[in-house]
Order: sequence, then C-alpha cells, then structure tokens
Amino acid sequence: MKKGRIDIINILKYGMVLVIFIYVVFLVIGQGGDAPMEQVQENVLKAAGTKGMKKAGTQEFKRYYGLNSNDYEDVVLYLPSDVMGAEELLLVRVKNESQTESVRSAAQERLDTQTESFEGYGAEQTKLLKAALLENRGSYVFMSVGKDADKAYTAFKKSL
Repeated sequence: MKKGRIDIINILKYGMVLVIFIYVVFLVIGQGGDAPMEQVQENVLKAAGTKGMKKAGTQEFKRYYGLNSNDYEDVVLYLPSDVMGAEELLLVRVKNESQTESVRSAAQERLDTQTESFEGYGAEQTKLLKAALLENRGSYVFMSVGKDADKAYTAFKKSL
C-alpha cells in the first residue's frame, strides 16, 4: 500500500518539474523579437499615432541619444514637434544583443534629461515622462512617451 503511494508522489513530483520546465521554455520563447522593423513600426504607429511628433533622422538620433544609427540594424525615432512637447517614440533593432544595454542606457538618460528639463514648469510633460515605457525584447529596444504609450507598447509586444 505504501509503495503505491510513493510511486504516485514521485510521478507527481516529476510531472511538476516537467510543467515548470515547459512554462520556462514558453517564457523564453515569448521574449523573442525577430519581426521586420517595417511591420513593428507600422503596428506601433497605428496603435499610438504620431500626434505631437515628427519623424527624426540620424542626426537627431546622434544629438539626443549620443548613438550612431549606422551601428544598429534599424532605428526609428519620432521627436516632439513642439519645443514644449514631450511625446517621443524610439524603436531600435540591434545587430547583436550586446548592444541592447547601451541603447537602453542612452534612452534612460534621455528620459532623465527631459524629466529634469520639464520639472517645475511642465507638469503635464513631467507626468508623461515619468510614465514612459522603456523595454527590450529580443533584438529590439522600445521607448514611448505620450498619452498612448501603453497602446504603443502593446502593439510592440504583439508585433514580435
């Protein structure tokens, strides 16, 4: 009688280990990010729009982030169209995942600088900047500042 109970307990233990292993595998797979930049960009812009922003080029990327866009696979940057605006969108596809940290660090520095600039007189801008989303998934780094940052982030995640 005891022998049968021990076998069932062992089977349950191994079954739980297997379930946990499968769960971890799905979590790791879910962190992918190999979709084409055009698709990701289209989905994010469709979800969040570009109201209050204008498309920026490589010089602005270098100026505001201190990074060279030629070092990365793709860079999409939208900056505020007004000097009093805080809305911003950054999508960077890195060539190798070792570049992710430098892009995240530059984006965080940009957020900190903007927050510091608006603190004290730009209450609405400061609120948007403090609610900004900065994430990386797979080969992408994503940053969004604006009223629809959460919609942009959801579209970003679904695109990958």
